[in-house]
Parts: sequence; structure tokens; C-alpha cells
Amino acid sequence: MAKRFTDTNKYKKPFIRGLLGAYKIFWDYLYHSCDHAGIWIVDFEIAQIYVGNDMPINEADALKYFNIDEIRILVIADGKKWFIIPFIQFQYGELNPANRAHKSVLVILSNNNIKPLIYTLQGCKDKDKDKDKDMVKDKVKVTEGLSEYTIEQVNNEFFKQGLTDADAEKFFNHYKSQGWLKGNGLPVLDLAAQVTNWRLNPKQYEVKEDDKQAILRKACEYDDARDKREGTGIMASVNPSGIVAPDENLF
Repeated sequence: MAKRFTDTNKYKKPFIRGLLGAYKIFWDYLYHSCDHAGIWIVDFEIAQIYVGNDMPINEADALKYFNIDEIRILVIADGKKWFIIPFIQFQYGELNPANRAHKSVLVILSNNNIKPLIYTLQGCKDKDKDKDKDMVKDKVKVTEGLSEYTIEQVNNEFFKQGLTDADAEKFFNHYKSQGWLKGNGLPVLDLAAQVTNWRLNPKQYEVKEDDKQAILRKACEYDDARDKREGTGIMASVNPSGIVAPDENLF
């Protein structure tokens, strides 16, 4: 049985709140019934059974309500399929062709002639491609002219995705210290996409155990050097014979 992420704040959002009861259930059903690339094979007879016969739905109204303020459903294959546009961004963040699961998603999207949407979902719009290439060539100048995100903006995006203020602070401190650059040297152009990537891949941002040990060793070395200079601690109790004498201050 496949498992998928869900947004615990979705019913707080104006889009969901504004839907009629039947279409709230239908929207949730679509997220569970579509394939792992966000494509649903249109079948309102089956959908109506799951939603409930006492809550009638139809295709025309569904498209009208779901696309009322922005395009969320793309009708493809002569109306036989729907592509749920927000699905990819929420479930995967940035698609990576090197990732086996992502690769199968890319294949499905390509087979359904919706490959151009990949760049929008990844935050790499065509108009930004040439700009990004120039940034890679000259990383020294990469941060010039770019807007940094405020902690308020980060907190707001983390709240939208059901994450804590503590997580937001870690995210903010991490990217602020990196000059708002990603691991590949490109700038964070899409805050929402980067937060989603942070949420889906938390381990890549954690301090590795080896790094922790290195930091601890450095701290110990610093303390030992300080003790030698100040004439305190165990190091100060070593006599010329090389035998360590107990320090009376330790007992």
C-alpha cells in the first residue's frame, strides 16, 4: 500500500475552505487515487462511489472549483486523464533524474507530453536557465543583486507546510550562513520549493557524526592549550619526571 505526505494545514487554506463539501472530499480523493506522478485516469463513476452518492460531483464543476484562482488541474489525453499540478511539488520537491523514484516520475510526465511543467515545479523556469549558468561560472559574484529571505518569510512558509518555528530557524541560519546558495552553488530562487526539499530530505542538512567528533576534538585541544597557558587542570600537575601527580583541586 502506497503512503503519501499530507498537509495537516490544508483545511486552513482558503482554497480548501472555499470548496463545497463534496469537492473537498473529491480533492482529497484525487491525491490518493492518482499515480505517483500526479496523474489521475478520469472515472467519475468510481469517484462518485468513493465520495458518496449523497454528495453528487461532476467534471465541469470540479474543474471550475479547482481552477478558480489558479490552474491546479491540467486536462490531458483528450480528457481521459487529469494532471494534478501541485502534487509533484508537495510530494517530491525538486525532481532529481539521478533518483530512481524521481526518474520514473519524469518518464511518466514525458510520456504524457507534460515535460515543460517539470521546470516550473523545480523552480527552474526557462527564463532563469541562462542566468543560472552565468552564476555557476562566477560563484564569487553569485550573491550580487539577489534578495535574501527574512526570518518572517521563512517562518510563514514553514507554517504553511506544517513545520515548526524551530525548524524554520535552523533553515534560516543554515542558508543565511551559505549566502542563500544551495549545495550546487545556485541561489535559492524558490523558497517554497527549498522548504519542501528541506522537509523531505532532513538528513542531508544534519551535522554528520564525524563532523561532531571533529568539533569535539577541536574543543578539547583548545581547552588543553588554555590549561597549559594558565597553569590549571591536570596538565599543570605533570612533574618533570613525567609522572602525573594528583591535583588536590580535583578531590
